[in-house]
Amino acid sequence: MSYENLPMGLLRLVTPQQVRSYALAKGWERIHKVNGQVALFHRPGSEFDQLIVPMEASAPDYARRIADVVMILMEVEHRALTEILGDLLLPDADIVRYRIMSPDAEKGTLPLQEGLRLLEGAKRSILAAACSVLAPVNYHPRMTRTEAVQLLDACELGQTERGSFTVAIACPLRAVEQDQLLVKGTSPFTRRTTTLLMRSARKLVSAIEADLVPTVYQSELGEPVLSANLLDALLRMQPQQDRSSLALSASWASVLPEPEDPAVPTTVNFRREYFPIIEDVCRKLRPSQEPTSSLFVGFVDALNGAPAEDGRMQGETTFLLMQHEEETIRARADLGPEDYQTAIDAHRHAGFVKFRGVLHLGHRIHRITDIGAFQRVEK
Repeated sequence: MSYENLPMGLLRLVTPQQVRSYALAKGWERIHKVNGQVALFHRPGSEFDQLIVPMEASAPDYARRIADVVMILMEVEHRALTEILGDLLLPDADIVRYRIMSPDAEKGTLPLQEGLRLLEGAKRSILAAACSVLAPVNYHPRMTRTEAVQLLDACELGQTERGSFTVAIACPLRAVEQDQLLVKGTSPFTRRTTTLLMRSARKLVSAIEADLVPTVYQSELGEPVLSANLLDALLRMQPQQDRSSLALSASWASVLPEPEDPAVPTTVNFRREYFPIIEDVCRKLRPSQEPTSSLFVGFVDALNGAPAEDGRMQGETTFLLMQHEEETIRARADLGPEDYQTAIDAHRHAGFVKFRGVLHLGHRIHRITDIGAFQRVEK
């Protein structure tokens, strides 16, 4: 890779301390008693791999010297430039990457709806893992625990990468208030969340590949408890094309030692054919409850009806409904002619509707049956 292809502006933002911390965290050893203008590192087990890190960011050729370091790290770690650079710029954050590998993703693009589902699934997976750190149960009815929400609010979204479509989420180690007073030997809430996420993902894939799926329902000492919420998040990120997969990977903040537990993987790969199994597991982990009629309020998002025998329009209508747990949800319902006309009027004037019905949860879109008391909400 030539210097012309490197983002020199970003390389100048990397500080000498960030590079030194990263190198030490990755096992490079510093060679002392060298020219005080640079820090020299060598990689144990190699005679030739060395990093020469300028001590002053004001040096005229600083960006080029950092570029040399980045290119060596890319070769040694077999990782992309954007990954290495992202880790250097965020030394106090664990970074979780969600990568879709498919023919479309090789061009660096995804269908818009699939991309949005990837973002939503990534968000929900971190939230589910955070809730499981606090309460290791199979299902979280409401993912609104204070620490989990604080962590999610502190996360930052990184750039996508060519050769695949990747969402990178930086999770700051000091995201949660009580972590500001951490004592030596304790792990921040963020690190416990990211390691639990990766261990849970590995547990699920290992069970599928070993044809031991029933073991995921068992609580074993030292093994994470899988939650239906995490599996639901994975299902939202399900790749759509044949010969596609979803990969989760994590890189650890360099200001904190990497997890020593060999049970914490850095990459877990979900092949497309695994997702029907994941859907079955998710369904069994979620508590079985008979659907009950509830009151819904929201907007009419889309009208896809057709004329009835009398010429009046009726049929499928899509809603954006509010106040279901902590989110806005999209759901479809079949409306009769009178309710459909009410929906048309509400859609035309961007107004609210309210009605009663039975909600049936799905992974991409929900459905409502037994519609009753359908009416516009007057402003």
